[in-house]
Amino acid sequence: MNIAAPLLAGLGLFFIGLRLVSNHLKQLAGRRLRVLIARALSGHGSLAVFGLASGAVMQSVNAVTFVLVALVSAGAIETRKAFSVINWANIGTSLLVVLAAINFHLAVLVLVGITGLAYYMNLDQSARYRHLVGALLGICLLFLGIDFIKTGSVSLKTLPWLRDFIGASAHGGWAFGLGLVVAMVAQSSSTVTVIAMAMASAGLLTFGSGSMLVLGSGLGSGLSAWVLAGKLAGSARQLVLWQVVLKASGVALMWALLTLEALTGWPLLHAGMGVWHLSAPAELAAVFLLMQLASWLVVVVLRQPLVRRVEAWAPPSVQEMLGKPRYIEDHALGEPASALLLADKEQQHLLATLPQFLAPLRPEARQEGPGTPTLHAAQMQVLQLCGHFLTELVDRNHDRDVQERSNVLRQRNELLGSLQDTLAELVDQSTHLIQHPQTRTLSHSMVEALHLMLETLAETATSSDADDLVLLRGLTQDRSDLMDEVRRNLMGTEANLPKDLQHAAFSVTALFERCVWLMRRYLLHLDLLPSDATP
Repeated sequence: MNIAAPLLAGLGLFFIGLRLVSNHLKQLAGRRLRVLIARALSGHGSLAVFGLASGAVMQSVNAVTFVLVALVSAGAIETRKAFSVINWANIGTSLLVVLAAINFHLAVLVLVGITGLAYYMNLDQSARYRHLVGALLGICLLFLGIDFIKTGSVSLKTLPWLRDFIGASAHGGWAFGLGLVVAMVAQSSSTVTVIAMAMASAGLLTFGSGSMLVLGSGLGSGLSAWVLAGKLAGSARQLVLWQVVLKASGVALMWALLTLEALTGWPLLHAGMGVWHLSAPAELAAVFLLMQLASWLVVVVLRQPLVRRVEAWAPPSVQEMLGKPRYIEDHALGEPASALLLADKEQQHLLATLPQFLAPLRPEARQEGPGTPTLHAAQMQVLQLCGHFLTELVDRNHDRDVQERSNVLRQRNELLGSLQDTLAELVDQSTHLIQHPQTRTLSHSMVEALHLMLETLAETATSSDADDLVLLRGLTQDRSDLMDEVRRNLMGTEANLPKDLQHAAFSVTALFERCVWLMRRYLLHLDLLPSDATP
């Protein structure tokens, strides 16, 4: 239990830290941070340095992979660049085997102390720093989890029965299977390799059995990433698949070399090491390093077909595809007129998708496609990116005309976000109403009215036609008196509605009023930027 408890605690801290890092990075990854990381990872040299350093510091490619998952989900790094980081991180972990004395335990404790000071200074309450502090706490917990797992794993070698079992059965397939299982538990192939090196130093393992342990741990590390992937989808799942393919390819190539040497007697691996007069532990460390280099060699030679295969195995999710902007691009920021035009077109596209929120409530419009929650999450992501784009544009340009037009577009952005939130809540509340005979007609009428207004708003934003503007002004007139009358009728004694339906009806009518009010506000902002002034 003394050994199992640190392993369980480590896994728990790992999961909590991963969730915190992911959630806060999504909030923290504004356009400036994304540009900064993109510049840092702009070339192959920087990718190599970043990957080697992250593998060496984290001591687990799985941890590197899941941090990259958070960065990819936050839009801070491209998926294919993350593949290259994983390639180099695998080699980075071999440095820990070669330099086994390196230990980041003290560094983690210092990081925890710094995080604690940040909370003591109430930086977590600051709008500017709270997501940074939250992400830092997540990193601390993640690293502590890895440290706990390593501590528990290293303690495994003190068990006499395990030493006896390894000495008695660690040969061939048994050794490979043992390395695979232990690596899946420890979440680190380097940890298993260090244990194998200790056993080899004590004379409990031969080169053959130790090599099989190392190869099994390599595959086990990849499979453990797959287990930890859980419900990941799209690009996030691609990173985990890439890690599995990377590990499996290196293991397969090294297994082929060892088998060929055993069958032919050619000095391919073990005999070749004899030239260097390496010790038994150093030989296993060399096997580990060569396994990482073999993985790197395979992906260098077969990178394009492997990338295509991984992308086919885990295609981007619906939310991920819908959450990509159609028009705004970073390179457009250098041309303010083009940037304003692209932001306006992006908002027009977002407006055009708003009627789709109501599809679940319109039987004649139901079809295969994303549900309202998926569509809402994706469109909010595009809206957030559009907001970052406009903020960056304002920061770069001090021209008065550019700033005024940017502010109008930013105000539209806020109204679009409020419309999306209100529509998503209205759909959720109306699901119950539309199933009840006494409220079905009312719900259907409100949904159809909203659908007409949203479509007209989208057309008006595109064409700025005077007749459409007049029609929309009439459609979005104040309806508070009408809605009050509807609520009184529904909640009167004659209606005889259950309490839950009364509450739902009150919420839906209030949300309907809010949608109309927001559309009227958006219409006013269309007037602020007429078509003849559009860049």
